[in-house]
Amino acid sequence: MLYNEIAEKFITRLTAYTKYNINIMDDKGIIIASRNPERVGTFHEAAFDIISNNKEIIHVSPDDRMLGTKPGVNLPLHHQNRVIGVIGVTGDPEEVHPIALIVKMSMETMLDYEYQREQTSKRQSQKEHFVYRLTSGAVRDPGELKKEAAGLGYSEGPMRIPILIRLEGEGAEPQEVLDRIKGEVLHTSQDISLVTREGEILIYKCLPEEKNIFSDYKYLIGEYLHPFMMRAAQDKLVYRFFVGSIQDQFHYYAAAYDHCRWLEKELPGKGRGIFFYDYVDAYVKGLVPDIEYHRMFNCVKKRFAGKERDRYLETVGSLKRNNYNMTAASRELFVHKNTLTFRFDKIRNLFDMNPVRNAGDREFMEYLLYYLSGGD
Repeated sequence: MLYNEIAEKFITRLTAYTKYNINIMDDKGIIIASRNPERVGTFHEAAFDIISNNKEIIHVSPDDRMLGTKPGVNLPLHHQNRVIGVIGVTGDPEEVHPIALIVKMSMETMLDYEYQREQTSKRQSQKEHFVYRLTSGAVRDPGELKKEAAGLGYSEGPMRIPILIRLEGEGAEPQEVLDRIKGEVLHTSQDISLVTREGEILIYKCLPEEKNIFSDYKYLIGEYLHPFMMRAAQDKLVYRFFVGSIQDQFHYYAAAYDHCRWLEKELPGKGRGIFFYDYVDAYVKGLVPDIEYHRMFNCVKKRFAGKERDRYLETVGSLKRNNYNMTAASRELFVHKNTLTFRFDKIRNLFDMNPVRNAGDREFMEYLLYYLSGGD
């Protein structure tokens, strides 16, 4: 279909560059745009003849008697391998013939450009809708997501991992940054990416199928983001990125995205790049309602306050962070190893537990640690 607004835009632009009168007719032979506004809406017999009889050109001389037609050259307009209209240039056919060919080529080029722009806009809209459904978990039937994905050229089989990039400070244009990332060699057609409504960059990075993917995924993401990070350093761009969980089914992508958002919310000062699998313990602890911790430990908290509570948080917290290595923990706390051992023995004796040797005891002490620290 030849849209009137495209034809009118073309005539308006061309008017500034030529003195010739140009008409554009639709597939029914009606003039839809003309340098002479009075002719718009009238029937053009030569155009109708071209469309009806599949003619390549019609020269109209002053002696010809064709309804609504003046002397000149009329040529079919092709788009997507079919005739969608006719373009005519008024004047002596011999004189305007080469002009008409140029005008025809220009109009067809403009039609192709407008079509590609429309298709790009349409795909972007479909992609935004698809990613919204991916991240919101609003679809009950997984088959719907597969169908939408297939229409956009994405397959469900590969493993993907979400990367949420938050740009901070002035001068950071998310779409420009994403376009640069997409222009790098390691960005593939199976990587799903867009700028979120919050102005953050979301990429579901497609991971290669290999045995060691769970040990190598951090290196792969580092390699993928390396050009972006180098450019950010040059431009003094402040950013943080959060990497969620690996998934291979679309209906779990919302959970993977939620893992990114959890990192962003709960770990505001943990570094420039944060990976969800490094904080699974804290994530799972956070899923338990506060009332459940209170039911389990409220009696302990009442009798475990003041300096004793602070000493517990300091001692067990440091040991946990250092994998219960006394030497490393004492170094972190700036105390002698024997002092730390003495403090820890008091805690062990209080509960008759040994978290160094017993996994169950360790779980108890760490859940208590989580509760006493207010869930931090």
